[in-house]
Amino acid sequence: MTGKGVLVYGEALVDIVPGRAGHEHETVLGGSGFNTALALARCGAPVAYNVSLSQDGHGQLFVQRLTEEGIDQRFVGICEAPTPSATASLDADGAATYRFSLNGTAFDTAPPAPADLDEFAHLHVTSFGATLGTSGQAALALMRRARAAGLSVSYDLNIRPAVLPALEDVRHAIAERAALCDLLKCSTDDARTLHGTEFGYPLARWLAHGGQLLVTDGEKGGYLLPFRREPMVFPALAQEVVDTIGAGDSFMGAFLASLWRNGGLGPVMRNLPNELCAAALGFAVVVAAENCAQQGCNPPRLDPPSAHD
Repeated sequence: MTGKGVLVYGEALVDIVPGRAGHEHETVLGGSGFNTALALARCGAPVAYNVSLSQDGHGQLFVQRLTEEGIDQRFVGICEAPTPSATASLDADGAATYRFSLNGTAFDTAPPAPADLDEFAHLHVTSFGATLGTSGQAALALMRRARAAGLSVSYDLNIRPAVLPALEDVRHAIAERAALCDLLKCSTDDARTLHGTEFGYPLARWLAHGGQLLVTDGEKGGYLLPFRREPMVFPALAQEVVDTIGAGDSFMGAFLASLWRNGGLGPVMRNLPNELCAAALGFAVVVAAENCAQQGCNPPRLDPPSAHD
């Protein structure tokens, strides 16, 4: 286990979700960056969050929740613009699709960049908050600094076509960021959106240059492709699904928390032993399943196992 923590960069927004009995809708705190930081903290890893929040009521709730969860707020900026939002629609299986409101919100304001990255072992950037506009450019600059400082870096694509520019521009932006990563996470839906199949040529080329790819496929589970090793397949855990909001973020946060606990973050990340990967995958599956049994993103409070347990 390393004493250095994890820095998370990515959007915070309110999710407007279908309400429970008697309620048309409910508003819950969300956003891929916030969700991942929340999962990391609840799984016992030291985590700092780099984001811009609004000074409005929703922004104050974010600050309150970050404080309650013990998430480091030194790199949280506060601005006058309102909190961005995402309206979720659920299908019969609880899978969510989103309609976003980002323009003119806190999303358009770049957060304060940490002056020194030496206290961190790992940087995780996620979703359109790391890919799009002012926020995306700030993420790219932070990734370059992290790579130069010797941190390990992960990037969760979390593709949301409704808020991204033309597909060719998205591919270029993602390729630019992927080149700075030790681990790239995507869903099979992300891969199909980008390249039409699960393995388009750009992903294969990136893998050949030393990257690792973590692919999730909902109820089918997924697989990890370590550099120059056989794929590690993992099944999803059978569990009643209330909704899938934050499932991928909870999975990612738990995966990184397990690696942190077992000393798998930092320069060692590009050559992880199979037992560390297996422990992280198994733990992440449990956390994601427990999250899906709750409304919205609400990962459980669990301690990752040791790779040797």
